[in-house]
Amino acid sequence: MLKLFYKITLLFVLIASTAVLYQKHTYAYHTLVRTDPIPQTKALIEKDKYVDAYEYLNYFMAFDYVSKDPQAIRLLQNIREKRNSLGYQSEKVAEGIYTGTSDELLGQASAIGSDFFLIGDIRDLILEGTHYYHNEEVDQVLVALSTVGLVASVSTLVTLGGSAVAKSGVSMLKLAQKSKAIPAWLSTYLTKEAKTIHKTKDISTLEPLFKNLENLRTTVGLRQTLLLLSRTSSFKELQGLSKLSKRYGENTLPLLKLSDKKILTEAKKLKKIDTKTIALASTYGSSGFVHLIKGGEKNFIKSTKRIKAYSKAGYKGEVWKILLWLMKHLSDTVLILMMSIASLLLLPWRKFKQVT
Repeated sequence: MLKLFYKITLLFVLIASTAVLYQKHTYAYHTLVRTDPIPQTKALIEKDKYVDAYEYLNYFMAFDYVSKDPQAIRLLQNIREKRNSLGYQSEKVAEGIYTGTSDELLGQASAIGSDFFLIGDIRDLILEGTHYYHNEEVDQVLVALSTVGLVASVSTLVTLGGSAVAKSGVSMLKLAQKSKAIPAWLSTYLTKEAKTIHKTKDISTLEPLFKNLENLRTTVGLRQTLLLLSRTSSFKELQGLSKLSKRYGENTLPLLKLSDKKILTEAKKLKKIDTKTIALASTYGSSGFVHLIKGGEKNFIKSTKRIKAYSKAGYKGEVWKILLWLMKHLSDTVLILMMSIASLLLLPWRKFKQVT
């Protein structure tokens, strides 16, 4: 009897360790933990980043597990009240005028308003010239953009508005520079192109850049355009985001963050997957996208439904928790070692001895 119990135990260890190892690498259940947006939202509020806090929490409000949470509802309402207050809005308009930057649309509008006329570009050139005269640091990118802006302003007047997209693009880039949202690759590119444009008075080489920025602005708005631009590492990535924005709309930035840029780097694979499934994957963070891409849409949906069902069902829920714990805490080496030892102990060594 004891011998039978011993063999059953070894067989159970072998089957369990094999199952855990298989599930760990096939479906990665242990990585599928839904994101709780409340702690991050509160952290953003503490830093007075009310726009970021609103956009972050509001994205998750599309999902039942957050939209039915009283704490999330109250938090979102408090953010709305703060952003709609007269004092806050006045502060943001003043911020845009005095600093040339803002995270709110009102402040951004006041910051770039003057750039649609020669006044804004001349002002910035004089300001940087003053820095140069006093041996202070000169913003070469801002000088480059102001130079391009002057050419674009003249072109807009000559063509009766034909270069308005270019002028709008320059204004966006100037705001991005003042907001420290221009990536290194773009700074180098603009400084180089500005020298050529100053000589040729031809801004056509920058048209692809301006068109992609305008496409983004039209689709996701000015604020998201600047934030998306800051996350690019090449013009190719900017083009990719411009295309993706047509599919994901205002969710482009949240999805880019939550997927750890996987919606961009894995765009071809995700193109075949329904946007609702992609949105569901985003609630599990980067792990959700890894699971979705690796296992496919059908397996991912089955996994999430199984997790939801098991977590609600008594003994199955407890078994599920144990399985998840094992997948999370037992390394591949330990599992393989358990399988090997159990297999070796189950082999009929006495029969082998008798044969030999």
